[in-house]
Order: sequence, then C-alpha cells, then structure tokens
Amino acid sequence: MRENQAASSDSTTSLKPNTAGLLCYLGGWVTGIVFLIIERKNKLVRFHAMQSLVTFGILHIIIAVADNVRGWLIWTGWGWLFYPAWVAADVVFGVFLAIAIVLWIFLMHQTNRGRLVRLAVFGDLAQRLLFKLDGTRVEDLKERAEPIEAKQPSQPPAPAMAEEVRKPLERRLEGTRAGRIVSSSAVIAWSAFFLVFFNFFSQYLAIYSRETVDGVTRWNIYPILTPELSLVLPILNTTLILAIVGRAVSIALDRYLVRQITIIVLNTLGMATVLTFLRVFPFDFSVVPIANLAGILPTVAVVVLVVITVGLGIGALIRFIKLIINVSRHT
Repeated sequence: MRENQAASSDSTTSLKPNTAGLLCYLGGWVTGIVFLIIERKNKLVRFHAMQSLVTFGILHIIIAVADNVRGWLIWTGWGWLFYPAWVAADVVFGVFLAIAIVLWIFLMHQTNRGRLVRLAVFGDLAQRLLFKLDGTRVEDLKERAEPIEAKQPSQPPAPAMAEEVRKPLERRLEGTRAGRIVSSSAVIAWSAFFLVFFNFFSQYLAIYSRETVDGVTRWNIYPILTPELSLVLPILNTTLILAIVGRAVSIALDRYLVRQITIIVLNTLGMATVLTFLRVFPFDFSVVPIANLAGILPTVAVVVLVVITVGLGIGALIRFIKLIINVSRHT
C-alpha cells in the first residue's frame, strides 16, 4: 500500500497516473506536448504524453496532407484530370480520420482504467524516443502500470472453463475453416464476375425493346450505364482485384489477423468505390419506358448506394475496434 502511495505521489502534477494519462490523449498531440513538458517525474505519464504526441502527430500530418491534396485538386479544377489521385486522397483522409477517432477513444478509455496500452508502431516509436530523452525503459512502465481492477478486493477466481468446452466455443465464434473457405470463395467468384462484366459487358445492363418494321423484328438496346463509367473503373477494378487476391491469401494463410485486416481494407475500398459511383453517378434511367418508374429509380439508386456505403463503413469500423481490442489483450 505504501508503495502504491509513493508511486502515485511521484508526479510533478500531483495527478493520479490514469487521470494524467487520459489528459495526455484528450487534446491529441497538443496535450501530449504539454504533459511531456510539465511532467518531469512520472515515467508512465511521460510515456502516455509521448505516445499521444507521436500517434496523433503523425496521423494529423497524414490527414492534413490528404485533405490539402483533395482540396487543391478541387480548387484548381483539375480533379477530372487527376481523378484517381483525388479518390485516393479522399480515401486516405477518411480512413486515417476514422483511425484517429477510434484510437483517441480507445486510448482514453483504457488509460482511464489504469491499463497500459503500447500501440504496435506508434507505441514502439514513442518508447524509443522516450528512452533517448530520459532513459525510460519498458520495464519501468510495466512496474508503474496498475490496472484499476487490481485495486478491487480480490475474489475467488472463477472456475476455468474446461478445455474441451472452450475450444469448440471458440471455433463456433470464429467459424469453421470450411465455412471461411466457402465465404471467401464466394467473394472471389463474385468479384471475378463483376470484374469481367463491368469491363467487357456493361452495355448489356440495359432496357430491351422489340420492334417490328416491315415484318422484320429487331431488338433495341438502351444501356443504363453511361460512358462516365470509365471514371469509376480504375477504383472499381482495384477493389475487385484486391478482393480476389486478399481472399485467396486469407484462404491460404487462414490467420485471424490476416483475415481481419483483409476485410477492413476491402470494406474501406468498397466504401470508396460506392462513393465514387455516387459522385459520378454513371446511370441513365431515362431509357426506362415507364415514366413514373424512370423518375423514381435515380432516388432509389442513391438510397441503395448510401445504405451500402454506411454498411461497409460501420462494418470496417467495428472490425477495426475489435482488432485493436484483441491485439491489445494479447500484447
């Protein structure tokens, strides 16, 4: 007990380590710099400050550069000429902004509960910088980290789940290998189909009408997809090709980390692709012979594309959060 009191009092700010750590992340890299300057004693708080500075400093630079690139392309009016670059900047901006928000909430929550979280890349870099700055080692941080759960009265440990019960439960939660192969194979098949269709047979997505002139019957084809589809094809082809490659790698390796990262990347690319369809909107529903239906279909198409975008975004965000939690539990 005396050691805990001594550890908590060993601070320039006189704040509890978990409270000071939360404040390090609250204002991103700005509060990281502030606490790195004012906190001279507590090495755990200094690590949180350095990790906040490194993590959100780097993410802020990436987000700002991507935002400036896409803004510059729009301002100059050259977006049409460098459309793939504009889409790439838009995707990078959205993805890294989402990552920054998730990490911001996650780090504050975990630190407030007294848990030490060292991020895979940013945390290692922060640790190396802090070691060069004041000689702080990983062992120093682990000694000072004291989860709130550890301060609660000890209770008798719950009986461990029998191995023969736990393993089948994990398999059901994670899914069987056969099921994963079937789902990945289905994605590969559909991706290959759409890749061929949109590149070679898109004109057959059309309205067909039969016309008889002088006893001769012929079919008229009115394509729904317009020539603007060519603006969508670069990112669409990239997404479909990566879906085929990523799912094939997932089948071959069958590792949790590989599967989750693959799905997150593909969901993000899929979201960018659907957003591109919304921006370009390469559809011409005026060819539909029923006037009322032709007037409704553009709105229906927009609603469907928006729902797909939101679904892919939520799916990617949920998987990213679960991935961070699972990785942090095993580190």
